[in-house]
Parts: sequence; structure tokens; C-alpha cells
Amino acid sequence: MTIAKSRFQFREQFFFLLVVPLVLAIEWSVASSVDWRAYPRIEWAALADMCLVLPLIYFAFFSSKLEIKARLIRTAGISGLGMFAVQFIVPEANQFVTPYLAQLRNTLIVFVIIFEGWVLYKLAQAVFKRDADARTLERDFAMPEWIAKLMLVEARFWKTVWSFFKRK
Repeated sequence: MTIAKSRFQFREQFFFLLVVPLVLAIEWSVASSVDWRAYPRIEWAALADMCLVLPLIYFAFFSSKLEIKARLIRTAGISGLGMFAVQFIVPEANQFVTPYLAQLRNTLIVFVIIFEGWVLYKLAQAVFKRDADARTLERDFAMPEWIAKLMLVEARFWKTVWSFFKRK
């Protein structure tokens, strides 16, 4: 693992271990201390913080080593997690926009599942190639080398099982 890659992983861990819990704690404390009868539409503040500010912080400061496509996908994922968190932070009686956004999130999940299926297909193609090696998988799919090696061992196992059944 290169030094630049380990620095990026540390920065990303720093984001998920320190920044996200801090923002969640701030949002939770504001939601528990505000008078929801006096400010019934304060849901917008929680949505803006969790779905816009938090993903933009990640995009601007923590993912600069990634390619733009990977940055955007991860930023969209963090935004979706923010929408999910707002459902628990804002009292149900004061959720005016969140149910509509939840429907949008559920629709987008279908596209995410299709995309993940496509990535899984491409990964399986790469692993089951005749001349697949761990370094290529590590580079192409941004995975740790030990996981790539384990995947290649598993692929060899399934190739052996398949050839055993093919002979019978």
C-alpha cells in the first residue's frame, strides 16, 4: 500500500469516525432542544445540514484523491445516509418534506442496486479471467491487495469445482 493511499484511507476514516458523529450529535442536540411547536418547519435546517453540508464537506475536503466519478457516487451515498438520519432526528409530526424525499431515496436505491449489480458483474469478469492478478484488481477496483488475493483464491476454488462437475 502506498503512502498516499494510506493517507487517503486515514482521512476517510477520520471523516466517518469524527466528522459524521459530530454532525449527528449537533443535529440531535438541536432537534431535542428546539420547540417544535414554535418552529414547525425547522426540518429544513436538518435536511440542509445532513443532505447538503455534510456531503459537500466530504466532497471538498476528504475525497480529493479519488476520481470525480467515485467522489460523486460516495457524496450521493452520504447524502442518502443524511436523508435516512433526518427521519430519526426530526419528530414525525414535523416531517413535511422528509416523506417525499424518502420516496425519492427509495426510487434511487433501485438505480444504486442496478449499478452495484453491474459493478459486481465487472468484478466477477475480472476475477475469473484466466490471467487475473491481485495487483490489477487492486488498481482497477480500488480494493486492498489482501482482499484481491482472497478473491482470486475463491475464484480458483470455484473454477476447480466447476471443472470437477464438468468432467462427470
